[in-house]
Amino acid sequence: MTSFLLAPCFIDKLCVVIPMKSPSRSKQRLVGSLSDSSREKLSLTLFQNTLAFFKQHFPMLDVLVVSESLDVLSLAQSYETNTLFDDGSKGLNGALDFACDWVKQSGYDSQLIVPSDIALLDYQEIIDLMAAIHDAQVVIAVAKDGGTNALLTSPPDAIPFEYGCDSASAHRANALRNRLVCRSLHFANLALDIDHSEDLQVAVIRQPEQFKAWKQTSLPPVKEQYYA
Repeated sequence: MTSFLLAPCFIDKLCVVIPMKSPSRSKQRLVGSLSDSSREKLSLTLFQNTLAFFKQHFPMLDVLVVSESLDVLSLAQSYETNTLFDDGSKGLNGALDFACDWVKQSGYDSQLIVPSDIALLDYQEIIDLMAAIHDAQVVIAVAKDGGTNALLTSPPDAIPFEYGCDSASAHRANALRNRLVCRSLHFANLALDIDHSEDLQVAVIRQPEQFKAWKQTSLPPVKEQYYA
């Protein structure tokens, strides 16, 4: 699988897209669990972790960050990524449509959308995700709540983007409607984005040094299924 990833013909035609809200508007579902400043710090920490991960483990891949925040775009540029300003008026799906147009016009054949708030990005999971494009045009990494935590499409606009509630099913349905082969994959780490207080608790347990600053001792214990 590693040899597939490193093939120049694949590397040159794939763009990683990372959408990122303004930190002040991020993590709204953690209101009541974290202060405004803590939520903003958490959002930026996760974003920087994502940028650092791809720069360290996949330096051969081009990355595009799309955001409404000039500060976010400036930070992304310090990691040598491409950047695209979107005013946020059309939400996440609109921002991704805008990014997809940029990706296509820039000559890429494939696109990998990765959210900015995955608690722990795992090298082998990303390798396995990208390898799945061998026999599918749409590859979905399913989130713990049925959302989409990574979406690999070839061509980039193979399906309409429908991020939101139960988006993994929506993306799969769009692929089938377009008569495309779709694979839905379930990864232990890639399934965990931090949207709720329980997510943050799991992140603290899995990576205590990285997330100890946000540990909330007053929250109820995490249910066993949260580890699945």
